[in-house]
Amino acid sequence: MRNREVLALVAFSLLTMTEAGNVLVCKDIKDCNTCAESYIHILGFKEDCRWCLETQSCGGPISCPIGKPVIQKDPFKCPTPYKPSAGKRYTDALGRSLFAISTAVRDSNVTACLRNVRPDISFSRSYEVECDGSGNLCKGIIAKSEEAKALYVAYKGSTAGKQVFAEMLHGLTAQLGAWEKFESQDAGVINYFHTAFYRLFIDSGMEDDLMDLMKKHKNYRIWLTGHSLGGSLASMTALHLVKKKGVDKNRVRLITFGEPRTGNIAYAKEVEENVPFRYRVIKRGDPVPNMPAPLNPAVLTAAQYNRQAMHYRYLVHYDNNMGKGDGFNVCSVADDLGCRNTALSNLADHTSYFQIDQDDFVRNHCPRHELI
Repeated sequence: MRNREVLALVAFSLLTMTEAGNVLVCKDIKDCNTCAESYIHILGFKEDCRWCLETQSCGGPISCPIGKPVIQKDPFKCPTPYKPSAGKRYTDALGRSLFAISTAVRDSNVTACLRNVRPDISFSRSYEVECDGSGNLCKGIIAKSEEAKALYVAYKGSTAGKQVFAEMLHGLTAQLGAWEKFESQDAGVINYFHTAFYRLFIDSGMEDDLMDLMKKHKNYRIWLTGHSLGGSLASMTALHLVKKKGVDKNRVRLITFGEPRTGNIAYAKEVEENVPFRYRVIKRGDPVPNMPAPLNPAVLTAAQYNRQAMHYRYLVHYDNNMGKGDGFNVCSVADDLGCRNTALSNLADHTSYFQIDQDDFVRNHCPRHELI
């Protein structure tokens, strides 16, 4: 055997004896999960394999066209097929109905607003607290519909100005890995959301009242919803109910609108594991769901990567004005990779879901025909 062949065999043996994930070439891998867990060595440096979503192929650092979505380091981001079935799918009518409830929270007279837009709701109770040190308010409601056999928990979205600035500031620190632990050792959420959740849902008595209602209506589903900040509080509530209060996860229904990245990667995984019915609705150029932005995984260590912000599945993307009859797509990839153009940024899209201005809507006494 020639020396060159001996050296080749030795090199091959050394490579195949290393830890799992070390491969000779990335391009031979044919599935996303394996690709995302694999890596190669180039001139002594470890390089992740990348799964290119557009070409559905695995390759090295420059294998995917620049600017195209790639998946690396974590198979969690790989597509999980969306299999809609009766009672588990998102519909436009369902989204409008839940958005009506989350919008009603903005009204000083929630009961009157709900009576107009959702007359089947026979009971509601409001909760409002200062959710930060600047005196900004957070608000939520619990409501009940005997007709729908449902309990609703809805949260008000952010107030423009100081509250939005405070959220952005805390989002920047989270981007650097400063998360507040939430319901597990690894899962973390933005500090602002953590404080708001405990002040509003736990300390105000909202949780106790909800648990009492759930005991009285054991066959009712629990719907959780909210817009923007309210969406983050809704997703946290859903996870809290299942993990800490022992609520059957099949009773819980989560639909949020314009929700920012609430937590880190472990949080996204926890939500997916514990809340099977979950949808994040996003309008075309809404910039809020892009925040806080995760850093490029190519320049991160494994520990740094795990501290990055991430969305849970499933994204419901309206690439239009969300008028009646407009269509939508449901994304099967975590964090919306390739499912929407995150370069689009139009703040008006954040404040005009389903073509209504929420403040004008409540000012006009919540006219049902405008939304449902």
